[in-house]
Amino acid sequence: MSDLIFLNEQIRQEADDILDARGLRKILTDYGIVHLTGSYSLGLMTWRDLDIYLENDDLSETRFFDLGNRVDSLLNPVKMSFRNERIDKTKGLPTGLYWGIYLGDERKGGWKIDLWALDNEECKTRLNFCNDLAAEISADARIKILEIKSQCWTDPHYRKFYTSNDIYTAVLDNQAHDLESFKIYLQNKLSV
Repeated sequence: MSDLIFLNEQIRQEADDILDARGLRKILTDYGIVHLTGSYSLGLMTWRDLDIYLENDDLSETRFFDLGNRVDSLLNPVKMSFRNERIDKTKGLPTGLYWGIYLGDERKGGWKIDLWALDNEECKTRLNFCNDLAAEISADARIKILEIKSQCWTDPHYRKFYTSNDIYTAVLDNQAHDLESFKIYLQNKLSV
């Protein structure tokens, strides 16, 4: 087993500990149906970033803040940020309510948890995207993606100018196979 496959499994186990041993999943189920998505569900974890969709057609902002209070009490984060994308509707982001939960400095290995409360239709759309992506990832592509991601997560440009989805697209659709070919992909994307 490659070191990166082992790292993915190790980080997933840490996520499972937060979800189950510490009790985050139990709290979340009081507010909706819990879906683990992103790198966790794809088996592509190279840093401590957990994406969760909470499916609920009528979760109010008041209840979402109640949930935030319970998450704060449970996990004692150093920072939590709220977004109301039901109102803002930022291009590329889900339409829903968001908590960004930071359990430490993410660039130094602290956990960041992205928690989105989404209605059924938005959740279904987002989960279908992730499932379709999972179906495209071969064993060879998985290794290439893990290698590139493992070299990008501390880059200050990551999340500002590119995301993990850019890495997936570069490998799956544009034959990127290492960090250098990924950088070429990004340069070409930005010049268009």
